[in-house]
Amino acid sequence: MSALMEIELKARLRDAASVEARVASFARFLRTFDKSDEYWHGPDWRVSRGTKGFRLRTDGQKAIVTFKQKRNDSGIEVNRETEFEVTDAAAFEALVSRIGCEPFYSKRKTGRAYDYQGTTIEMVTIAGLGDFIEIERMLEHDDPEAIAMAQGGLRAILAMAGVPDSEIEGRSYSELILERS
Repeated sequence: MSALMEIELKARLRDAASVEARVASFARFLRTFDKSDEYWHGPDWRVSRGTKGFRLRTDGQKAIVTFKQKRNDSGIEVNRETEFEVTDAAAFEALVSRIGCEPFYSKRKTGRAYDYQGTTIEMVTIAGLGDFIEIERMLEHDDPEAIAMAQGGLRAILAMAGVPDSEIEGRSYSELILERS
């Protein structure tokens, strides 16, 4: 199990194909993906929604559990992220159901991932929400100076991709999905 600092921004795309062409001109292609996420809440979720939640992600043959302590800094998420792999997703779901956790909603994310100087760039389509670019940098420590540098780097990559800051989406996908419901 590892806890890292995730610095991430996402922006809406009006012309995903042209943005991806720009990204492909400076970043290295990693892979295509199809991620299915199921969001769960702990037994007390009705009292304090969102405070005890976690995500179970299926990505190919992998099942990964993630939980985060989130904050938003001018549209950029700064999260302490902990994740671990489970070898049997169905058994994990049975366990967490047994102790009172419940699935809350799900999300499907498809797309392509790129790397640019240690920063991950994903061109994604979120079912029901549309096309986005996600730019993410992982840091070992919660160091304000390193976080500020990473935030500047994410904005620079967004500009290189030809996406204006005005397209940054400060709300989480969770908020966007639940607003639609």
